[in-house]
Amino acid sequence: MARQRGALSRLSSAKFPLAPDLLLTSTHLGLLLNPRWKMAAETVGRWSEPFELSNVAVHVSLLPNGKVLYWGRRTNPRSTDPASYDELWTRAFVWDPATKTTISTANEPRGLDGNTVNLFCAGHSFLPDGTLLIAGGHIKDGWGVDQACVYDAASNRFTPKVRHNKGRWYPSVLTLPDGRALVISGSYDQSYTVNNIPEIWPADNGTANPPAWIEVADPLNQQGPVFPLYPRMHVAPNGRIIVVGPLAQSWWLDIKDPFTGGDIVTPVGGKSVVGRWVDAQTGRKAMFRDYCPSVMYDTGKIMYIGGGLTVDSDPGPTNEVEFIDLNQPNPRWTSSPSTNMRIQRRQFNATVLPDGTVLVNGGTKGPGFNDLSQPVLLSELWDPAAGRWSDMASESVGRCYHGVSLLLPDATVLSAGSGEYGGAGPDQNMTNAQIFSPPYLFRGGPRPSITAAPSAIVYGRDFTVTLGSADTISKVSWVRLGSVTHCRNMNQSLMFLNGFRQNDTTLTIPAPANANLAPPGHYMLYVLNARGVPSIARIIRISSTLTPASDPDTDTLPESEPEPYGYAAPTSPSTEPAPSAQPTLAERSSKLIASQSRPPITVGLTPACPYGLGPCWGGAYDALRNISDIETVNPVPDQADSVAFVYPKDKNCLPDIDIWREELKKVVNNSYELRGVEMTLSGAVKSVDGELVIDTSGEGGKRVVLKEFTQASQIKWDVKLEGPKVVGDGEVGAYERLEEVVRKGSEGGVEVKVTGTLQKGCDGAFSLDVREFEVAGGAE
Repeated sequence: MARQRGALSRLSSAKFPLAPDLLLTSTHLGLLLNPRWKMAAETVGRWSEPFELSNVAVHVSLLPNGKVLYWGRRTNPRSTDPASYDELWTRAFVWDPATKTTISTANEPRGLDGNTVNLFCAGHSFLPDGTLLIAGGHIKDGWGVDQACVYDAASNRFTPKVRHNKGRWYPSVLTLPDGRALVISGSYDQSYTVNNIPEIWPADNGTANPPAWIEVADPLNQQGPVFPLYPRMHVAPNGRIIVVGPLAQSWWLDIKDPFTGGDIVTPVGGKSVVGRWVDAQTGRKAMFRDYCPSVMYDTGKIMYIGGGLTVDSDPGPTNEVEFIDLNQPNPRWTSSPSTNMRIQRRQFNATVLPDGTVLVNGGTKGPGFNDLSQPVLLSELWDPAAGRWSDMASESVGRCYHGVSLLLPDATVLSAGSGEYGGAGPDQNMTNAQIFSPPYLFRGGPRPSITAAPSAIVYGRDFTVTLGSADTISKVSWVRLGSVTHCRNMNQSLMFLNGFRQNDTTLTIPAPANANLAPPGHYMLYVLNARGVPSIARIIRISSTLTPASDPDTDTLPESEPEPYGYAAPTSPSTEPAPSAQPTLAERSSKLIASQSRPPITVGLTPACPYGLGPCWGGAYDALRNISDIETVNPVPDQADSVAFVYPKDKNCLPDIDIWREELKKVVNNSYELRGVEMTLSGAVKSVDGELVIDTSGEGGKRVVLKEFTQASQIKWDVKLEGPKVVGDGEVGAYERLEEVVRKGSEGGVEVKVTGTLQKGCDGAFSLDVREFEVAGGAE
């Protein structure tokens, strides 16, 4: 024992800052000091020890001052009070990577009415002036608030802005080439309806107080989809917007008229809407995939990674990666088994690094929405030049649903969050974080450095930076500040600034040619040496013009923080948003029902998403529209019963449930389960050989056996209990009451309208479990 104690050594915090005051044996010390340990880091990188933040970092954004803004779901992530999950306020924090310290924001976000708002499940992206535009937020799961606000890093304050047309829970935000911002999707109100009318923030800054958002064309106007929550969208090199997921089919949004340069405007009901949706004529063969990232890892080049739920014998998410190059005249999705990740995963993040590689970390490989029992600790790195993935070091903390990853100016990656629902209890709400140092930081020798750089540049003009004395530069990368939540970095993009010229310590760099390639705002400029080692980034703002005090030709422009701005409150802060020019989905639903002379077929659907069919509707709507028998799908499902309503092409159609299930899965894989269908049949009901039979010969010559409605017949679903709703006594007794009506009727039968669950037997014959009926000319 004495010899063992003598062999123990104490690590000094200065030499090993990641493990201060830790006792190790001489064997462990030898491993740490062995060159082979260094070689491993050169190959797989290294994760820091976990450190604490002030909350679960569900939302993170890298600010123009190099600090990180973050917030979670509620004030106390350890609380066991169910009501605390729906707090209506936000505690946001700013973490400084340089000092590893955290401060609170100077105020809480509030709406124009003065009430606090919860920014959980909002969308966000940076405006050209460096303010963060935040759209929507949380009232309850699936029920979004209609607030909008901006956060300014200079003042450390939130400022309320004009309200959205409706609430938005899980919206996406994208900064446009002209500096405005596009907001798409999100769900709202007690029905958890998807907000399918996009909007544009009409200013190129966060100081403006416009009276209203600009209304954008509903995709349904061009036979488009109901987009799922948090759509994955990017700016193409030609300035068009492309939505690449979670739906398989990609869609273009054209906002600008290519001939005039102005907005495409369409008059609607005395008002006007902007934009036009166009089918991109290409889709991903892995079909519907949610809770996964899409990344623009180079100019116009996008990869869509993992996610979804497969129909394979192993029912977890996919490991498939699909690619599209928007620089091509007719972009098409491609994939190959050789470019797939090694590990299947969903609920993970992908971060583009300064050298153009893409780091994937976190997630779960298990089935279902968020299987916490099978977290993926191993990280993987995609190398576009080599066309392959490599295993990286493993995180010590599982990061699943609500985990985030964010590139920092020092070229490391912050990984944080996970928890606050999705099956996570209070003890699984991760308030800690880790830092990943990629392999390029362990290649030996000094890092290149930028000793002077402008704080702002303009499109299409060269600018200069000053380097360290011994730096030879091989690459220059331009990475937009990240803004991350729910597997989605809404602000992420990378491009290489090629054609630079080095003269000793002066590097002359061509700025991005136009705003389509790099929308205006703040970016990290990295220089990489011949060994592929990146510098610490300089954060630089790009725009079409500079203020008179700024000169992009001067290589020692002083760095500056964004200027604070004053908030001028609107004159009528409590004014309701003006009604949309276009109908909401609920209004479209009412119009469809009024136009039909027949009852719909009711389809029971269970999404893997735990929030119900209302908010988790986009994938199901798309899949139902692709079932060959179906002509029209009601654009609004029933959240309370988790059912959808469809109208078949043939009004006498008896749905082949097996075929419908098969066709549904071809589109959404295992992300939805078709529980069954309910329909209404009209005709003469009579008793044949002891069974009730409905003869619909007047409507196509079908005869269907009627049976009792039991608990097993129920297709209505209880979202909270995650099981079928309990059948009522009236439903169970409907068949017996119908028997009595038929017994008292004529020999030719009784004309009845019967509603119930359609069943298909092993012999292929159909039957209907009677839930309710109506006798012709009177009630039941």
